[in-house]
Amino acid sequence: MPASQQDFLTSEQGRTSRAATEHRPERLSSRRAEIDLALAAVADGRGAFVWSGEPGMGASTTLELVHEALHEAPGPHPPLVLRVAQSVGPQRSGGAVRSIVSQLAQATGHDVPDRLVRPLDVADPEYGYLPEVGAVALAEYLEEAVPDRTVVLLADDLHLVDEISRAVIVGLVAQRRASLVLLATSVPGGFERPLPYPVEVRELAPLGPAEALHLLLVEERLSVAPHVAARLSRHLAGNAAAISQTARTLSAEQLAGTAILPDPLPPVPAVRRLLGDRLAELAPEELRALLVAAVAVVERTDILLAASGLSIEEVLDGPLSGHLSLVSGRFAFTDPRVRSLVHGEARLADKTAAHLRLATVHTAVDEQDIATWHTALATLAGDAALVPGLVSLAQRLLDRGDVVWAHEVAREAASQATGHERGEAYVLAGTAALQSGHVHDAADWLRRAARCDGTVSAARILGPLVVALTHVQGQVPDDVIAPYLALADTDDACTCCVDRDGNPREAAGSCEIGDVVRGLTSAATLHAERGDGVAAAQAFDAAKRLARRCTQGVGGLDITRAWLANYGVGERGEGPCAPGSGLTAEQEAYSQVSRAFSLADEDALDVAGQALASAVANLAPVHSGGRWFDTPSGAVTPYVEAHLRLAQVLVHFWSGNITKARRELEEAAFRLPVGLPFAGTGVAVARRLDMAVHGSVGTLATALEETCSCPTSRPVRLGLLVDRAIGASFARHHTQAATLLELAAETDRRDCAHMLHLPGMDDVEAWVLAGRPDAAERALARRRVEAKDLSPANRVATLARAEIALARSEDAVVLRDAVASAGRGIASPFEHGRTELCLGRALTRWGDLPAAHEHLLSAVELLTQSGARAWARQAQEELGRVLALLDDGLATPDARVAAAPPGGPGAPGGAGTGTGATSSGLGRPRLAARESDVSDDALDELRGRWSDELTERELDVALLVVQGGSNREAADQLYLSVRTVEVHLGRVFRKLGVRSRVELAVLAHRVGR
Repeated sequence: MPASQQDFLTSEQGRTSRAATEHRPERLSSRRAEIDLALAAVADGRGAFVWSGEPGMGASTTLELVHEALHEAPGPHPPLVLRVAQSVGPQRSGGAVRSIVSQLAQATGHDVPDRLVRPLDVADPEYGYLPEVGAVALAEYLEEAVPDRTVVLLADDLHLVDEISRAVIVGLVAQRRASLVLLATSVPGGFERPLPYPVEVRELAPLGPAEALHLLLVEERLSVAPHVAARLSRHLAGNAAAISQTARTLSAEQLAGTAILPDPLPPVPAVRRLLGDRLAELAPEELRALLVAAVAVVERTDILLAASGLSIEEVLDGPLSGHLSLVSGRFAFTDPRVRSLVHGEARLADKTAAHLRLATVHTAVDEQDIATWHTALATLAGDAALVPGLVSLAQRLLDRGDVVWAHEVAREAASQATGHERGEAYVLAGTAALQSGHVHDAADWLRRAARCDGTVSAARILGPLVVALTHVQGQVPDDVIAPYLALADTDDACTCCVDRDGNPREAAGSCEIGDVVRGLTSAATLHAERGDGVAAAQAFDAAKRLARRCTQGVGGLDITRAWLANYGVGERGEGPCAPGSGLTAEQEAYSQVSRAFSLADEDALDVAGQALASAVANLAPVHSGGRWFDTPSGAVTPYVEAHLRLAQVLVHFWSGNITKARRELEEAAFRLPVGLPFAGTGVAVARRLDMAVHGSVGTLATALEETCSCPTSRPVRLGLLVDRAIGASFARHHTQAATLLELAAETDRRDCAHMLHLPGMDDVEAWVLAGRPDAAERALARRRVEAKDLSPANRVATLARAEIALARSEDAVVLRDAVASAGRGIASPFEHGRTELCLGRALTRWGDLPAAHEHLLSAVELLTQSGARAWARQAQEELGRVLALLDDGLATPDARVAAAPPGGPGAPGGAGTGTGATSSGLGRPRLAARESDVSDDALDELRGRWSDELTERELDVALLVVQGGSNREAADQLYLSVRTVEVHLGRVFRKLGVRSRVELAVLAHRVGR
């Protein structure tokens, strides 16, 4: 690639990442809903809401966001915002009422009448004060001082406002005389008695995984992986302050999910403030029991009771019942933050004693492996005699798929081991870290193993080391595998399988040749995923040659062959092994992924989906909430499961079910390292799905992109260019879109292994829309060559769209029939809808508007069915243009060309210019059912007056309502749902400062005069 082109790609990638950051959503969705509720109450002039939540949940922040929004609210009479003061004197002082009166007088210049002074003088000890009288007096004052404005009372920590003032304020709201809104916060249980109607207490829900991700990525500006945000949300009970503070204690690798998080999480100030007082009230033996529970690795009630010395009655009937839940012989912390705080605040001596007690109990019940773990953690100086047991335990946990705990045990073994055993512990720690997706930790521990001279076979760690380094460095470490490629060219026999005389060994151990073969096949698949087909073929050929020397046999070559064939490297052969043929869980998973991709290449997408669903059901772990030995034996690890889940997402995408693909991707991303498989394809597919649905990249995709360990890999790099092209096309910047697609095509060399297909957009049509038929012809020639890498249905759809885009008007009838025939073979409603959209655009250019109308309607329906709402909006806009032209009588080719704007080959909106007009700019939305008394000139004037405040679609809705149209009529006219029209109309009312359809009509007539 030329240096200038590489520089452009680098700068574009950085600019796009920054742009994604700058255009992220502003608020948490749940908080946004509360803000909208408050703004609606202010617009209505009445309402009272108290947001309640534990400290750190964001109640005060929500109140401040409402305050900011009120300052930005448009309208001739902005609300008057007053702060309610908290109590600083006696609890019944009434100081907050006097503060409100003072703020009113200062803001309005309206003096307090003498007749109202005494009822408001709540400090007068001789006056028998009644809150009801004060509320009436204050209401009268409000009506006189601010008759035309809504007064908003903001009370942060309403439970701290003095009792008399709180009673006056609540009574004031209940009267509903003045235009008044109360917005307040409180802690749970902050009031002795429930607040009376009409005050509504709204509990702020804990942040779920998606909102925790939004908080950290958008508001805290931290690059965090979705599954890390989900874990922080789960272990910190969704407390926003605790999540933010904990995230800032973590390293960049831990936030990105490439290094293991500490367990338990470190206690932070927000957690100490919340729970510190409750723990301080516990007796020493109760704190000791909680510490035992915090360091235990199995959650059995009998173990807890024996180690703590407490009876079950003492736990159930005492203070511990608020911290521990005992169900079905198991215990759990009712609040996971208690475990963090207890463990973080305990002294080293106390932790050591807790481990010793647990070691004694597990030894007594003949669970020596767990006892060894606790003994090791209680040994301050280290004990080499414990290492064999720890290594055996780590291997057992790894075999069961408990990879995080396998890593912890292996790491502890390494800290106490010497010689060969230390090298073995390094290998286990690195392998376990890799299988959990913590690739930085894996690379670190495997490098340590490689430096253990003579104690660890270099061949044994070749496979995991190559995978870990590839993920960390972004490219396959060819220097690591080079000596083994050379080894394949020698004739040395496998000394692990035969003795010096060439006879097979009866009890062969680990075969070094087999280890090398597995390392080379790993390198081959990684090279293919990253586009280097030559290196992939070379590594696989070397692996096959070496495998012939191993008399024990080396499995997995058929799986690798099929895997490489998915990327166009080599032939498929007989395909991967069938289920149930003695494969390990990992091999079975990869076999099913490869089989599913092979079926997808043959358009057997339903069968591919069923195969993956069956594999997930049989192989994916089902966690029951415990810790050690929580998964069934034989379950796949998170790293392998991420491949399975992402393969499912791809098959749904290829099937055209974008809604299901996005849902399953989100579910997987909040549990698994989905940014690692297939050279970062998870990042590319997340971005592409967002573009199809929203026309922009969302928070989840942005998080995956920012934490991707291979941001320069081909799927991520080229996917970014295509996504930018899609965005440019949606904005009708067709020249920019076509140029970006051309750059992606030039970057994607034909000698590369081909990537997994991600439906995007067509460069041929992009050049046609840009007014460059010459470039479109060149793109078509390239597309005909590249189409061989697609499945038959995709090949037909892609070439059909390319032929349509460049066809002449005299070929319209033939092409329509050809597309109709091709459409019947396209199972994906997304691909079919894009083909109908392309044909509708072509028919519009040719002047056959009735036929264009028909195909664009089909496009809207198919794209909506697939869930590709952003593409459906494009089809709706094209449909709107056609309807506008039909209304103007431009149904013939001659009239169509005569009416076309300059700068384009008869394309609507001046496609050749790359910008074009909006749908509303080509025609006024008119009611087809009846005449309106609003003239065309008046509609034009309204459009000009309101265009700065309303979006195009809101403007269309507003103009139809002004003409007297109902919501149903507007929906039918604009091809929207009635619900969508209602939403648009509500925004119109708010932006224009009106409250009803009648007021909107009056405003329109006033503007039109």
